[in-house]
Amino acid sequence: MRSMLAGAAILAFLISAGTARACGGGDPTPGRWSLDQRSYAEQNGMPFLDPGNDTRLNLLFLMIDADPALRPKDEAISKGEEKLDFYSSVLFFRPDFTDACRKGAAARDRKDEAASAFAFGFGEGTRCVSLDSGRAAFTAAVEAEPALSAEERRALTAARDKIAPSCRNEKADPAARNALAQVAPSAAGQEFASYLIGADAFYEGDFDRALERFGKLESARNAWLREAARYMTARALLNKAQIGAFADFDATATPNVTDRATLTAAQAAFQTYLKSYPTGRYAASAQGLLRRVYWLAADDERLAAEYGRQIAQGSGAKVGLDGVDLAQEIDAKYLTTAKDHASREPILLATQDLMKLRSDGKETHLPAAELDAQAQAFAGRADLFGFLKAARAYYADADFPATLQALGAPIAAPRSYLAFSRETLRGQALMASGQYPQAIEHWAKLRGAVSNPLWKEAVELGLALSYERAGMANKVFLPETRLSSPRIRAILLRHTAGPILLRMAVADPQGSAEERKLARFLLLYKEATRGQYANFLRDFTAEGLAKDDAEAPEVSDLPKSAIFLSSPANEPYKCPAPKAVVTELAADPRSAHGLLCLGDFVRHSGFARFDAWRPAADELGGAKAIFPGEPFSRGDVYQRLIADPATKDADRAYALYRAINCYAPAGSNDCGGKDVDKAQRKAWFQTLKSRYGATQWARGLQYYW
Repeated sequence: MRSMLAGAAILAFLISAGTARACGGGDPTPGRWSLDQRSYAEQNGMPFLDPGNDTRLNLLFLMIDADPALRPKDEAISKGEEKLDFYSSVLFFRPDFTDACRKGAAARDRKDEAASAFAFGFGEGTRCVSLDSGRAAFTAAVEAEPALSAEERRALTAARDKIAPSCRNEKADPAARNALAQVAPSAAGQEFASYLIGADAFYEGDFDRALERFGKLESARNAWLREAARYMTARALLNKAQIGAFADFDATATPNVTDRATLTAAQAAFQTYLKSYPTGRYAASAQGLLRRVYWLAADDERLAAEYGRQIAQGSGAKVGLDGVDLAQEIDAKYLTTAKDHASREPILLATQDLMKLRSDGKETHLPAAELDAQAQAFAGRADLFGFLKAARAYYADADFPATLQALGAPIAAPRSYLAFSRETLRGQALMASGQYPQAIEHWAKLRGAVSNPLWKEAVELGLALSYERAGMANKVFLPETRLSSPRIRAILLRHTAGPILLRMAVADPQGSAEERKLARFLLLYKEATRGQYANFLRDFTAEGLAKDDAEAPEVSDLPKSAIFLSSPANEPYKCPAPKAVVTELAADPRSAHGLLCLGDFVRHSGFARFDAWRPAADELGGAKAIFPGEPFSRGDVYQRLIADPATKDADRAYALYRAINCYAPAGSNDCGGKDVDKAQRKAWFQTLKSRYGATQWARGLQYYW
């Protein structure tokens, strides 16, 4: 995620991270172009603290504020593509969140621990995961021990390669196991051989035998053997305690440990190791496995305290623990399983509070009294507590003056996720209270103060929303106030812009070839389908359309501009080229033939449902459209022509045929306009069959759906 702070190119739009309570699948789904995410947004989120975000995303932001070294690597981000799109894509999402879920769903070995710093996340492996790294450490220790002969070193190294046959998918050989004690006759060699017997027993699941061998090495002469034996004793106790704690093919997050005495012994063993070797070679793994002990023991208080310590002290980053891994672990092993607000750790508590502020209506699950009662837990974190109080006033109470009051004075140049989240919430409150001039001023200042491209796009979204609600959508495109996000401009062109703004975009030298093509298509399409026939003929230029396709041949979800240059469709109902159809309608807007041919043009264009969906009122593009005229509805055209006595028989027959086919094949309306019930479709069908039975339309229709 370091690229989020670099001067990268403008990315896409909303930010997405996998689901918080269950694994999501597939690619990120289209997001809402709104800064308000009041309910769980599934894979869609925002680059600031927000109730609708995945809990892991909010947690990751707070963790990065506490320790910038926990920032994930660049390659962990999937950047949005920059080509224009009618529909929302994402600013960025975390595929590693989703990938981890998939691994977890496939993993069936949670009854084993993993000897890594991230000790119990999503399918890191069984105890065999340390077999290879253990071999390297053992070999190094053998080579460094001066009391061993060259022959003993060779024999011990060769023997280490052969232990743990089950980890190598091989059948155990009792003779080979018994031979381990004979590989090195010296006193030093016997200690190393004893360690091999214990390691073999551990990997083969014979924990009592492993404990016996490791216990005898606590006073070994070799320093590596003493440290490794103490660490392996703790691991063996942990694995023994877990026996029977998980059902076969376990898919739940809650174990059932019955051997509490052994689990307690494992906890003590890990703590003893860490006290003796605070910076030892196995300290990171021991710390992670100690967290696993707390989880197995359902000791939420200790587990939360350990997470808080690890975040606050930056210990995760120091041992190479990736922030995404840690967020995964905390979410899976604490946030989704702990009792409500069992934590007194501010970052974990804040993450839970934000989740409680989600709502599917007006109801949230964070009463004011509950938040006020947490004041002591946030001692020393007035900034975070103040943000939570402001967020609660905004999301739970819709009390926008209280939101602004709780936020206090603006932060001129936010550098942390928390500071940026405070300023984003300030802009949201200004917009929600109708203070658009103040919101525009706030967003404009904030835009100049942030360099993070994801933050900048979010700020531009707030600025665009404010402009649109204030009736100044043109500001997004003017040179002095132009927004850099191509997708923000595309959404406003698609849903809000009128003819003047679209013509400006067509001729805009600052615009990309893709944006000019988009603007020309929207201008001509809306003019043709909203009764602006004379304007269509004025704006139509074959040279401009050909130039668009030459300079921008591929624009996602947008047909080639040459669709307006297409030849007449080779169908029984004869229609001229699109320009000739519009010319006919310009001469007579009530022309049945012209209207039917316009309907066929819309049908063939692939944009039959072009106007079927608009963004919600609180989303970008959700304000009243500036373009004059009503959206074109083939269904309304057909019904009007069927009912008009002046419609010629040939045209009425085709209108009946097309009106009935609007409901093929599933009975749902695909033509827009007011739905027609099955009884009316049956009446049309009977009229077509009886009155126009000789036409090819009547002969070709068998159902009325």
